[in-house]
Amino acid sequence: MTDNETFVRDLFRAWNERDYDSIAGSVSQDCTLVEEGSGRTLKGPEGFTQLARAMFDAMPDGTFTLDHLTSQGDTVVVEYTGSGTQTGDLVLHAGTVPATGRQVTVHACDIYEVEDDKIKRGRAYLDTGAIMSQLGLTEQLRG
Repeated sequence: MTDNETFVRDLFRAWNERDYDSIAGSVSQDCTLVEEGSGRTLKGPEGFTQLARAMFDAMPDGTFTLDHLTSQGDTVVVEYTGSGTQTGDLVLHAGTVPATGRQVTVHACDIYEVEDDKIKRGRAYLDTGAIMSQLGLTEQLRG
């Protein structure tokens, strides 16, 4: 059994390496992760894998950098920075955004409850307004 901090570091490495099997293997079958703000809910390994594939299809150069990670018991809190260039369609809670060619950098925080080296539950806090602004969508909404 891996300690929870190492488990989450390995998970982020899998995301950066596009290791979809490892991403799916890190999530329990009955896992639920809620994106606070958007209300989107990911369920089980399939939900995580679909999100990863969709994100990297939209931003093939996308990367995640761990900024801070802490754990206590079964709870792990990770702050990170995601960045990439949107060269493909990006699915947001408000709909699909065609490729803009713009660079995006966003700071986020996830909280995971880990059981037996798998994410059981989670919450993700992400500034979707910052993403929309960097993609030039806020100007379109004002115009």
